[in-house]
Amino acid sequence: MTPGATATPVVLPAGADRDRWERARAAGLGGSDVATACGLNPWRTPFQLWLEKTGRVGAAEFDATAVERLRWGQILEPVLLREWDDQHPEYILTGGAGIYADRDHPWMLGNVDGLAWDYSGALAGVVEVKTGGHRACAEWADDHVPIHYVCQAQWYLRLLDAPRAFVVALLDTNTYLERVIERDDDLIADLVDAAAEFWGYVQRDDPPPADASDTTRRALARWPAMPGETVELDPLWHKHLARRRELSEQIKALEVERAGIDNRLRAAMGPAEQAHLNGHRVASHKAPSKPVRSLDYVRLAAEHPDLYATYVIERPAGRRLTFSTPTAGRDQA
Repeated sequence: MTPGATATPVVLPAGADRDRWERARAAGLGGSDVATACGLNPWRTPFQLWLEKTGRVGAAEFDATAVERLRWGQILEPVLLREWDDQHPEYILTGGAGIYADRDHPWMLGNVDGLAWDYSGALAGVVEVKTGGHRACAEWADDHVPIHYVCQAQWYLRLLDAPRAFVVALLDTNTYLERVIERDDDLIADLVDAAAEFWGYVQRDDPPPADASDTTRRALARWPAMPGETVELDPLWHKHLARRRELSEQIKALEVERAGIDNRLRAAMGPAEQAHLNGHRVASHKAPSKPVRSLDYVRLAAEHPDLYATYVIERPAGRRLTFSTPTAGRDQA
């Protein structure tokens, strides 16, 4: 029997050009965005996503290696879908129709890898393909699925009114895994509420609270500056900045104490390369196996400008946060 059709509208058909695809994705939150919007993605933060969705920073700026990972994921996707199809003759596998959007909340978007139908024409579930290196294997152990992929799957189940997600993964080039994620309406409700709150920040052009992660720091450093622009801070910042100065003094004192312990240990080790305590190695003091190399960029540019232009890549530096106080100098973060 011919598979049925989903009731969810398609706002952009599969096969549309990349520019249209990027514009459509910018108009809402897709499955790969939802974990980030909800603060459940270990690799990206809500603030980073907000900068992208508001057009302040391009997504490609954050991870240069992501392009290559994405390319190989796209190459392997049809291969893994065929393998899943071969393993499950009880279903009819079709591709997704493009970018789906929720009727009531058009900012809720999704682009599934595949759809599994039973032979009555009913939708049995969505099919999602994932790839990863050897370091990802631990996240999938004991029938687990990484939380950001669980969020993505539940988002698609809500969007397409499907009962389950079939997740296919290829890890470390040769470890094929299958997982089934059943629909969880309580989790879906929590995801939709949190995503709606995040999308409100985007619509109001109001930044979400910044977290302490280095990912957010790097993202904020890439927020383009407006030369000469000044902002008047809320008076509450007197308290925050005073607390920062207090923390900086504590950190400096602790670093001095730690440096003293380190040097006393170096002295106790003398010429030894390793230190043991109760028979267990606790420290090593070795020279690097390879010499430290440095490059004289000024000399290279002057004497070999063609080589400099060919091999030296210059990128805009991120913005630096510096502090000024009436009684202290300046420090940086």
